[in-house]
Amino acid sequence: MPADITTARQLWWGVIGLGVGRLFVSLADTLANRDRFSAELRERVQSTDPQLTPAMTDLLVTLGAVLGVILGLAVAALGVLVVHQLGKGKLWARTLLTFAGVWLVITGVAALFSIGMVDGVGPLAGGAATIVQAVLAGGAIYLCQRPEAAKWFLPRRPGGPGNS
Repeated sequence: MPADITTARQLWWGVIGLGVGRLFVSLADTLANRDRFSAELRERVQSTDPQLTPAMTDLLVTLGAVLGVILGLAVAALGVLVVHQLGKGKLWARTLLTFAGVWLVITGVAALFSIGMVDGVGPLAGGAATIVQAVLAGGAIYLCQRPEAAKWFLPRRPGGPGNS
């Protein structure tokens, strides 16, 4: 495996790790501000369902946060599997990670320009993690596109080098 691919995989693991960290920061922030989120949800839903109690909205906010973390962990696990396939020279893995990385770079640039408008430690930490994820993903994309690394993704002939 080329050194560029090894480094790119490490960068992708950093992106995934930061994403998992952001999940738990978001969960802590949601649970710490559950009353505010519940009040906002109650205001939105009050016109359509006046029977909604404060306990029900608290439960909905908590369930939403927990389900968000479960979904995020599933996406992180899928990301780990794709990064593993990248190390095996799978072109589809490089393509998928390139698309995901471009999206992360775009969201990182947006977070960079909006970081001054956030209030609270949780959203600030999440924005900072988004920016770092964008930098790591951009570096990983670059490393996977370098000439030596690009050769790693070419189809190999049966019985040729690396295909014993």
